[in-house]
Amino acid sequence: MKRRTIELSFNNHEEMFELPINPAEFEFTEPHNNQRITLLNIGEVNLIGHRGLVSGSLSSFFPSSCSPLARYADREPMEYIRLLKKWKSKPQPIRVIISDCDFNLAMSIDSLAYSCREGDRDVYYTLELSEYRFLNVAAVKMESQAKNQISGLNSRPNTREAPKTVTVVSGDCLWNLAKKFYGDGAQYKKIYEANKAVIGSNPSLIKPGQKLVIP
Repeated sequence: MKRRTIELSFNNHEEMFELPINPAEFEFTEPHNNQRITLLNIGEVNLIGHRGLVSGSLSSFFPSSCSPLARYADREPMEYIRLLKKWKSKPQPIRVIISDCDFNLAMSIDSLAYSCREGDRDVYYTLELSEYRFLNVAAVKMESQAKNQISGLNSRPNTREAPKTVTVVSGDCLWNLAKKFYGDGAQYKKIYEANKAVIGSNPSLIKPGQKLVIP
């Protein structure tokens, strides 16, 4: 039977190792950032968001040289721990690859716990891991500024139309207004953000007679 390999590496495989003893089981969670809200005239709705960060943990042990399982290890237990602590202290993610699970992610080490037992030279550990997403915000911002300078957009006058206004009537809700003006009720937040001072803290409570800006 083919043995599963779990590989941890750092800085494009500058340093790496395979777990000598695989966890008996492991679980990774992939959440989704959906939001449930209650609208006055509709009830509870579920707004589908974007995928969240994958997170999970790996728990096993590093066998010592006198262990029957020592043949699976290529270094002493505390050498593994020192390497993990070194990676954890760096502002870079590690890469986790699990051979038969279609799992290949850059991840941060959120915590490292390890312990030793009396009469046993093996070292037991738990790694808490979270997905790391690479962002290139500075480059995007600079590219946008360069395009504006080349095209002359910065010097053009603002020709956008003034925001529309609407007077709330009985039966109105932000979802319906967003559907009417934007064709998408899920954009109700745009109207709410522009009218917080009028509406208050609850976007579901708008009252007849209120004048709202439609940005």
